[in-house]
Amino acid sequence: MMKNNLILLILLLMLSLFPTNGQMALGYNTDGNTLSLSTNPDNRVWGEFRVNTKSYSQAPWSYSDRGITQVYALAGIFNARNVILYAGGGVGANLLANDEKWLSVNIPAGIRIAPFTKFPGFIVTGEYNPMLVVAETVPIIHSMSIGLRILLLKGE
Repeated sequence: MMKNNLILLILLLMLSLFPTNGQMALGYNTDGNTLSLSTNPDNRVWGEFRVNTKSYSQAPWSYSDRGITQVYALAGIFNARNVILYAGGGVGANLLANDEKWLSVNIPAGIRIAPFTKFPGFIVTGEYNPMLVVAETVPIIHSMSIGLRILLLKGE
């Protein structure tokens, strides 16, 4: 119960840092069945909160925790019509794990494509995200995934 409250508190704190007149997006990445909540994904810089629901495919078995809570700052590097190349940085922690706790420094890089002009709020992503775990015995977790983003709110 305490862990769920901590995750909810982190989510609320992150959401309170961003203006409410922007856009929000829900997302999904295939590796780790990762769910995300983004702020202002159409801006040059946006924030994202992620939690995986199953083990990452490239993580060693003993460190493939579910519920790794991650917070990111992402920025568009190159923009051409309906395609954006982006990169960023973030941190992750296995807050829901019962055993050894750890922290990771994450460096995602990817591509966002809006494939349908009739549905500009539907975005397909491809991303590589190495998670550099700050622990002696834990190697880098390599996450490569395809994802979807759907815009929820349209600001003024």
